Amino acid sequence: MGLKVLMIGTYPLEPGVIRGGVESATGTLVAALAERDDVESITVLRFHHGEVPSGVRQESPKVQVRYVRGQYRWRMLTRSYLDLRRARRVFEEVRPDVVHGQEMGVNGDVAVRCSPNAVVTVHGITYVETHLYHAPSLRTTLRAKLIRGLAKRVLRRAKVVVSISKYDAEELSGLVRGTRTSIANPTAPEFFALAPPAPTAPRLLYAGALIPLKNPLGLVNAFAQCRATVPDARLALIGPQPDAHYLDEVLGRVAALGLTDCVDVVDQVDNDRLRRELTDARAVVSFSRQENAPTIIAQAMAAGKPVVATRVGGVPEMVDDGETGFVVESEDEVKLADRLWALLDDQGLCLRMGRRAHDVAVLRYAPDTIAEKTVQAYHAAMR
Repeated sequence: MGLKVLMIGTYPLEPGVIRGGVESATGTLVAALAERDDVESITVLRFHHGEVPSGVRQESPKVQVRYVRGQYRWRMLTRSYLDLRRARRVFEEVRPDVVHGQEMGVNGDVAVRCSPNAVVTVHGITYVETHLYHAPSLRTTLRAKLIRGLAKRVLRRAKVVVSISKYDAEELSGLVRGTRTSIANPTAPEFFALAPPAPTAPRLLYAGALIPLKNPLGLVNAFAQCRATVPDARLALIGPQPDAHYLDEVLGRVAALGLTDCVDVVDQVDNDRLRRELTDARAVVSFSRQENAPTIIAQAMAAGKPVVATRVGGVPEMVDDGETGFVVESEDEVKLADRLWALLDDQGLCLRMGRRAHDVAVLRYAPDTIAEKTVQAYHAAMR
């Protein structure tokens, strides 16, 4: 008999619609695990807050997704009491060999309290990111303290902690009591299928939330400098728009710089649209102020596209500066503009970097390789 896995984490609410990097990574991992003969079944527990009806979806013979209404208020103060009760009911029904929590927040906390055989994957250093998501205040400080306390409890109790980058492994050094292992997030096969790259129009792609942490406003400023010398250049800003005030600020800057005719601002898209945008892009850009290991960078590399990104978190481990793309300092709009211009002006350079990026992605992010390492982590948790 193969392994029975209970996966607790952010998972697509509907097939083909991905609302973030963790959803993409979890969905890709589940599909890759289901292909293995040594995995008998995977039950995914996805807490939601009314976005979909609660219920069960049989996604494949091996994969069942449980959508359960999650606790909305006082999660931190009550230690997610209601979520834990609901998860334990699923656990008692499924009787898994191992529980895998995606993220070291509530999902990871519920996982380690459901089973001693718990694996937790670190996706983001949330208590660091909290200070960047919110304005400085006593409330932000207290929130970050609560999140850090939760993360410390999860890391102490997890049998195996999966780091997706050297950055998070170093950041969390000393907090992990069990076994720590390094496993990158997988990238879905359909992104690899977009390679090898072909010549494109001078079009840049940003795919991510339009929020201050990701700094698309700074990207628009840098793009305006590029367009002065590459007049047919275009930029696509694609992703969720949770902050209406910031969205207005970005749109206002686009208009003020005279870029309305060459900057496309698009809300959340499905995987098919994202792949079309990647195919049409000459390069992918990330100008974030903080990241761990962004899914979009791995997807771009798999598709054979060079990446220009900031030297934050685990990004320098992903992008080999001058080989698979360029790395710039956060907030340095002048340097970003220079690197974007280099790619917009030189199709051959883009194609060379893109081919190299694809080769690297095959070694680092192939789903079957990641699934193999994950199963090894499961066996370690069961010992």
